[in-house]
Amino acid sequence: MEKSEIRKLKAALNKAEQLESRLLSQMGEIAKIIQETTGVVGNVDLLAGDGFGFTPESNNDTHVGVDEIIKWAENGEEITEELILDRLSF
Repeated sequence: MEKSEIRKLKAALNKAEQLESRLLSQMGEIAKIIQETTGVVGNVDLLAGDGFGFTPESNNDTHVGVDEIIKWAENGEEITEELILDRLSF
């Protein structure tokens, strides 16, 4: 590998690491908003094929899509831990 290629690789890695940091920060922000608005404590993850999901601390084996939580809220459903646990993805 030539020096210019090494520099490009280092720059690409640095950019990827910065983006990962921003991604993790935003996932934390999503979890915080869900917790503050619903009272359900949990984490947000990103699964290939499933997208962003929320995992309640009370059941960390599965998750429900954040997009689904948004749809429920838009349909006027009260987002509770019971609702989330009833509709988890396996």
